[in-house]
Amino acid sequence: MLHTISRQRATFIFIITLLCFIGLFSPVQGRAADLPDRAEVQSQLNTLNKQKELTPQDKLVQQDLTQTLETLDKIERIKSETAQLRQQVEQAPAKLRQAVESLNNLSDVPNDDATRKTLSTLSLRQLESRVTQTLDDLQNAQNDLATYNSQLVSLQTQPERVQNAMFNASQQLQQIRNRLNGTSVGDETLRPTQQVLLQAQQALLNAQIEQQRKSLEGNTILQDTLQKQRDYVTAWSNRLEHQLQLLQEAVNSKRLTLTEKTAQEAVTPDETARIQANPLVKQELDINHQLSEKLIQATENGNQLVQRNIQVKNWLDRALQSERDIKEQISVLRGSLLLSRILYQQQQTLPSADELQDMTNRIADLRLEQFEVNQQRDALFQSDAFVAKLEEGHSSEVNDEVHAALLEVIDMRRELLDQFNKQLGNQLMMAINLQINQQQLMSVSSSLKEILTQQIFWVNSNKPMDWEWIKAFPEALKGQFKAMKITVNWEKSVACGVCRFPGRFTAAVDCRPHPLASAVAQGLSGKACFPGGTAAQRYPTAYAEGDPDRSDPRLTGGAVDSGYRSDLTHHAVKY
Repeated sequence: MLHTISRQRATFIFIITLLCFIGLFSPVQGRAADLPDRAEVQSQLNTLNKQKELTPQDKLVQQDLTQTLETLDKIERIKSETAQLRQQVEQAPAKLRQAVESLNNLSDVPNDDATRKTLSTLSLRQLESRVTQTLDDLQNAQNDLATYNSQLVSLQTQPERVQNAMFNASQQLQQIRNRLNGTSVGDETLRPTQQVLLQAQQALLNAQIEQQRKSLEGNTILQDTLQKQRDYVTAWSNRLEHQLQLLQEAVNSKRLTLTEKTAQEAVTPDETARIQANPLVKQELDINHQLSEKLIQATENGNQLVQRNIQVKNWLDRALQSERDIKEQISVLRGSLLLSRILYQQQQTLPSADELQDMTNRIADLRLEQFEVNQQRDALFQSDAFVAKLEEGHSSEVNDEVHAALLEVIDMRRELLDQFNKQLGNQLMMAINLQINQQQLMSVSSSLKEILTQQIFWVNSNKPMDWEWIKAFPEALKGQFKAMKITVNWEKSVACGVCRFPGRFTAAVDCRPHPLASAVAQGLSGKACFPGGTAAQRYPTAYAEGDPDRSDPRLTGGAVDSGYRSDLTHHAVKY
């Protein structure tokens, strides 16, 4: 952070110095009073255009006059943009106050229970209308957020762009001044129209410098305003997403209630218990009941797809905006420490492929299921013929009441199939949209990841190791050691980890209770560090002949059990 602030200060100091230099040494020919009159230039050009044949000199003059008119148009456009910029700066404080007030108003958290109670009184059509309006508001908020982010990136990178623009403008002004003063080596005598063109170009450069100066003057207030506006739009987007969630819950509940009502009507039509007990009627009622359960499940699945579509669409919009911002930041901040910080932050926010679900199989299943439902609907198109086919072979069980009941059950089934087909169609549409958005999201994320990986590899992440770095290194190292919290229990270390081997010295650094390390440390004294006896008792081979060099292979790390040696070296450092 300190590096970034220092860098920005240095940039602004350079720019201010450059502005002072240009302001002191700009020639008087660049003033507005010396601008050529547009009407006069246009009149001269019209006179030339009327001539049938032009000499080479006339063609050069014609070219000068045409470029002069184009330059004058650019000057007017720059002045208009500067006036708009000045107006934006003047309006910025009022917009900043408005954004702060709006943000404070959003601090009041609404009561979800009261909102749910209000939404429960609305009809399904009213709820769906509110969902559509909230989605439109959310999309507009996302567009505003993308605009604010883009403008903020432009303002944050403005010092670097202004620095380059000022440098180029100062060089071009010096070249024009040399040509007008006749001090350039090898230049021919300027034509009058060429002098007029150079004066117009000089005025254009001065107008551009003035525009850059005004943009720097308003940079801070414009950034503050945009940041507050962005904060407000972000909070408003979060509020809209929460409202959308509550609305979707109400819509889901309403749809589910209607679906269950339809299913209940399909299962228990208004017939007598005797008719419902008829085996043929009961069989068809069971089919309706199974179909109603599928309809309820399809409604719940469709609701989940709606929520998932909204979530992925928001991710995609943010990823596209990040891609645009990153490209601009890389082009302006290339090679700077600030860019490395920005790239690292962007890398942490990339969506993961684990959060996405491949919809290919689900889309195929939905297509197949919808095809089967349509076949069932077609079979029920002529209900009389369908019922007559059902009644074949059951003449003893069928009477007029049973026939009427079967017709009603089949009509209810056709209605269930219509609703089921509609739900499957909605699911299919949302699944396809979700698959497309997920593919776009992964494509954008992969592109972003590749860009970030390449740039992070090449960009400077720290200051170069120059003389200033070397001078600051001792103090920085001292601060690093002070920040480290290292605690060592020397009494415990000496007690359980210091021993002498023939020809080498071992000092323990990890003094957790460990049987083998305790045996090595205290074996010479014969003290028991192992449960159930002393080291000599547990490893008699090491002490059988009194030769310390003839130790048990488990202590020396021999071929018998090399795992003991690696365990020992974990607890001791050899010098």
